[in-house]
Amino acid sequence: MKKPAIIVGIVLIVAFGVLLINRDNSLGSGPTILLSGHQGGSAVNADNQSDDNEAALPDFSLERLTGGQIALADYRGEKPVILDFWASWCPNCRRDMPVLSRFYRQYKDQIEVIGVNLQENRSAVERYINSANIAFPIALDPAGLASRAYGVRYTNTHVLVNKDGTLFQVIPGDITEASIKALIENNIENNTVETTT
Repeated sequence: MKKPAIIVGIVLIVAFGVLLINRDNSLGSGPTILLSGHQGGSAVNADNQSDDNEAALPDFSLERLTGGQIALADYRGEKPVILDFWASWCPNCRRDMPVLSRFYRQYKDQIEVIGVNLQENRSAVERYINSANIAFPIALDPAGLASRAYGVRYTNTHVLVNKDGTLFQVIPGDITEASIKALIENNIENNTVETTT
């Protein structure tokens, strides 16, 4: 008599959990990412631009996989940047990074891509980058400094940064060529406005 009651209890708990997950997924189209340091922390819906995208995003300086340092501020005023937060164990990253690398090769005169590795050791990062032939620069974030500064909790998250260092868009999941073109066009439009005033 106890076994059927336990089974029914387990089924009810699982069903309740599934309902809660589906309810949470239907409430918003994407996770909310808190960009701390962005005017004290601005909530950014992952599918939209920030309501407060005028302030510059937090800078970081991390060790580059190939040696030296890489900083977001190095590109300010030069070109827009795509920050790709990833890990080699993430299947979605393994699928998306070669595609992003192909886009980088095509658009590298107009955009920069920085792959920010999420707390893996150097040898794991090197193995994956070499095997996948990734072309864009890789920053090592073993202490999670950049991911904490940007409030990133999930791998395969892309933060698109305007040339002036402000937020353009946050994309959870795979990035598309259309998103890259939109970032480039937004910065061309902004340059046109700046030069005509």
